Amino acid sequence: MPSARELVKKFSDMKTLPHVAIRVTRMINSESTTMQDFEQVIKLDPILVMRLLKLVNSPFFSLANKVDSISKAVVFIGMKNLRNLVAVEALRDLFKSKGKEDGFSRQNLWMHSATVAILAQMISNRIFGIEDEDVFLAGIIHDIGLIVEDQLVGDLLRQACALTVAEKKPLIESEGEIIETNHCKVGNLLCFEWNLPDEVLKAIKFHHRHDIKYPIPSVISILQLAEYIAEKMKYGAIPGYVAPLASYLVPHVKERMMDYKILIKSLPEEMAKAKELYETLED
Repeated sequence: MPSARELVKKFSDMKTLPHVAIRVTRMINSESTTMQDFEQVIKLDPILVMRLLKLVNSPFFSLANKVDSISKAVVFIGMKNLRNLVAVEALRDLFKSKGKEDGFSRQNLWMHSATVAILAQMISNRIFGIEDEDVFLAGIIHDIGLIVEDQLVGDLLRQACALTVAEKKPLIESEGEIIETNHCKVGNLLCFEWNLPDEVLKAIKFHHRHDIKYPIPSVISILQLAEYIAEKMKYGAIPGYVAPLASYLVPHVKERMMDYKILIKSLPEEMAKAKELYETLED
């Protein structure tokens, strides 16, 4: 059975990854990158250019004059918004159905990931008063390892999903038994190649580790809260399975229960905004 590292190498060798997106993401974390560098790379992807200009000219930014250049658009939306836009655009094609849907659906996973990303950002902003775009990125990309497994060992992944639903056990345990690795390890290794922030990489790797007490708030604890709420609202990655909330988060949720109820009530409105900005919820 291939290891997590071997799966990632094989997946990367298949050239399924959007290389413009990878280059932009790496450039964002480089202090030597200029606006001209961004423009030269982004213009290689016409769809990304269209999304970028649509985003900066949307009502969300309420600019007096229309922006029609890549460099100006990057200045207005900021680096982290650019990175999140790139991540959404890069993942869109990867999450499209490859045919076999029984027990696992890429379209369902896309809806789960979008919901978790939006919830994570809402929790960060409204519960903790923190403006942190890393939580959106962690949410949208946290289950990318499942796409790798689906592409390379899809039948085994479906067996693992079925085992999780049947025995109500964590997916990473079922993956360990059947695939001999799990999507958290695979996703972490894949996203390391993208040069993503350390906190996002940790969240991808440990978001199913409920036996560890993480700081509240942190990217990983917020991601765990968002994923639990998404699953309870039937936006889970695996239909029919809801993982229990990590025990260390239970006192926090009980203490802020009213705030979370208000947050959940406003989720549909926030999802509509995300669709407008990123077209995140498109089929």
